[in-house]
Amino acid sequence: MKKFQASNGITVLHSNNPTSRAFCVGVWTKVGSRNEKNGEEGLCHFLEHMLFKGTANRSALNISQEIERAGGSLDAFTTKEQVCVYAQVLENHAELAFDILGDMLTHSCYAPEQVALERQVVLEEIHDVMDAPDDLIHDLLAAAIFPDHPLGQPILGRPETVSKFSREMLVSFSRRAFRAGNILIAVFGNIDGRRLRRLCETHFNFPDGHAKLKSRRPGKFLPVRRLYRRNLHHQHLCLGSRACSYLDERRYAIMVLTTLLGGGMSSRLFQRIREEMGLAYNIFTYAEYAKDSGLIGTYLAVNPSKAAKAVQSVLGEFDKARNGDIGKEELRDVKEQLRGKILLGLETSAAKMMRMARNEIYYGRQVSEREIIGKISAVSMDELHNAASEVLSPENTTVISLGPTASGVRVVRR
Repeated sequence: MKKFQASNGITVLHSNNPTSRAFCVGVWTKVGSRNEKNGEEGLCHFLEHMLFKGTANRSALNISQEIERAGGSLDAFTTKEQVCVYAQVLENHAELAFDILGDMLTHSCYAPEQVALERQVVLEEIHDVMDAPDDLIHDLLAAAIFPDHPLGQPILGRPETVSKFSREMLVSFSRRAFRAGNILIAVFGNIDGRRLRRLCETHFNFPDGHAKLKSRRPGKFLPVRRLYRRNLHHQHLCLGSRACSYLDERRYAIMVLTTLLGGGMSSRLFQRIREEMGLAYNIFTYAEYAKDSGLIGTYLAVNPSKAAKAVQSVLGEFDKARNGDIGKEELRDVKEQLRGKILLGLETSAAKMMRMARNEIYYGRQVSEREIIGKISAVSMDELHNAASEVLSPENTTVISLGPTASGVRVVRR
């Protein structure tokens, strides 16, 4: 992998891929939903949508037609700390990808009529989440773990904020976010270094400097229990806690712990709650990380009459992990599972581009798969026990319940 700074101030990462015709280029800005001000909740995601809605040189239809005519695709996503817009094409269409991405990011019009139209689309997207309890509950968990903080706000925003977005707000936010010192271009594909530099300098012209956006640390974590009554067939539950950041070495123990508990069909919770007790169709454990904090959560959906029994059983598995009831063979198998997941997750050009970019943004260097796997392999029983004791203790557990009954919330011990 090569790294250089173009004359326009943009940082560029390039990993050559001479054995494949696939070419992927992503443009990242180190700004996400956590950088929004009060009243701007959802603006970063809305801006991502508007990048596809026409430029000074192309209509929205032209953007999609040109890339798809070449057999390629465009996509984008917003996280709490980044926005990425990327293109995948054959290597002979590399210049087209740069041309379109540069046009979208530097010449978008944000036409008022398009803003009004896309506002309705995003409101429908928000309502889709609100109507999907298995999606909504994760936003509710984040809101409880990071109260009164942007990390606890939904990336999509809220209807009352999105309804007020205007062209002027989009232009103002884009000027704050899209600055050369805050932009990273990551390329995975077969291209000459000098040609890559020329494309980056020709098609991207951002103002100098870094984004002037505030980002405050989360406050003290106080676990809560919350019931959101809904007339649903299932009781949807999330049990979670504050966890470490992606800069903390303890994250490797958290990775092992989440996989052990709910990282697949062989995981403890899947086997206990679904296979042995038949209480839930879907149950899993996950972790999310930011630069200064994180969270761990366990989700399940059950018959409301069995919510208390299911939560009690989940807490029982938490207790076993906290008490060190983990065998050497089980730990070895979980580590091997993670090794395979990491390596298999890098089989596409887009995945390799994203890994390269995230390494640079998170750590300022390339963390190899070998290093990550080595860190996971080195997680000891003591480290796993310490992680479990910290994030799975009843006194640190937040419980979110969405459905008709409160029984799953009441069972949690304090």
